Amino acid sequence: MQGTIRKTSHSLYLWAAAFMLSAVGTASATVVMNGTRYIYVAGAKEITVKVSNVGKLPALTQTWIDDGDEKSTPEHVDVPFNLTPPIARLEAGKSQTLRISYTGGELPSDRESLFWVNILEVPPKPKADEDLNKLQLAFRYRLKLFYRPNGLPGSADAAPGKLTWRRTTDGGLSASNPTPFHVTLNDVRVNIGDSDVLVEPFAIPPLGTVTAISPQPLSAGRELRVEYKSINDYGGFVPHSKTVEAP
Repeated sequence: MQGTIRKTSHSLYLWAAAFMLSAVGTASATVVMNGTRYIYVAGAKEITVKVSNVGKLPALTQTWIDDGDEKSTPEHVDVPFNLTPPIARLEAGKSQTLRISYTGGELPSDRESLFWVNILEVPPKPKADEDLNKLQLAFRYRLKLFYRPNGLPGSADAAPGKLTWRRTTDGGLSASNPTPFHVTLNDVRVNIGDSDVLVEPFAIPPLGTVTAISPQPLSAGRELRVEYKSINDYGGFVPHSKTVEAP
């Protein structure tokens, strides 16, 4: 989740930006989703995202899909998906179903493609008799959307266990993904003797290699093991353990 105020040409963005006042205040998100990632399997008619307002006041939501540019705005995205409704008023205690449909396009057939579902939550406009000297924030959520072609070899569940880990020549750590699935990692730790080196979470694209950020050089000349957790299709964490290979 990202709590942001972004000023763009769109009226909802302008409204949100206009209420960033100088006085100190508090803000909390009231819109929640039924998942952290969504899988669109090729051939599906549509998939849905459930959005709920758990607060005590109505909220206005704006939604769109981008292909990886977090600075994207609804007017300038070009993706092969249709998302409805793009703007909705969500009453307190109520839910809204977003529908995502694939409109066709040239996407790779030998690997997954990654997109992002954006949900902007705009708080209600203060009433005339309310104190205006308070901070109001528009919260923007970005959730992963994977387009998964049919017939890919292997499975998304098995992909994290097929990663290969290697020390780089400068004492860093790299991970290679030989599968056609995206792999997202959390809680990555390299065992060095009696201690662990914690590495920042990262994701590895299909058939790709990523060099992780290690807070200290990894020791050479000794066996290292990496313990990590992958995030599955349902947002669950699955533990793994692999040997780190020499450069």
